[in-house]
Amino acid sequence: MKKNNHVYMAFVLITTLVLFAYPSLADDEKPLIDPNIDLDSTFARSPSTSEYNIDMLNKQSTELVQFAGTCAGLMGGEKCSDQVMSEILQNIPTSRYCCLKMIIYGQECHMVLRNLLFQTYYYKPFASKGRPRILKVWNRCSAEVGGF
Repeated sequence: MKKNNHVYMAFVLITTLVLFAYPSLADDEKPLIDPNIDLDSTFARSPSTSEYNIDMLNKQSTELVQFAGTCAGLMGGEKCSDQVMSEILQNIPTSRYCCLKMIIYGQECHMVLRNLLFQTYYYKPFASKGRPRILKVWNRCSAEVGGF
């Protein structure tokens, strides 16, 4: 009986090793990417973040892009833009200074800039839930700084 047990264990071990060495050819799973296509060229066709943003901006009117750029600078630049986007996306309140800058230059400036930002590569996934919050940030800042 012991001899048969050792033979059986050796058979199981050898069979297991063979199966690991030679994967089953019975798998009918289709590849995720066509094996006849070069992977380097497949992934090279994906636009980089900056290429995506440049392409998106090129599809906008020159006037709109220039207006949004002017608004961004007037409303406190990158610092305030980051704060406003943090409030929209994370509910982290914008500083009084940045609220004031936003209110001084107007709701249209704020709305155009934020809507354009929600078309960029990083913010696009959040656009459907973020866009409705643009006006909420405006209303909160307007109530906070009021008549300055």
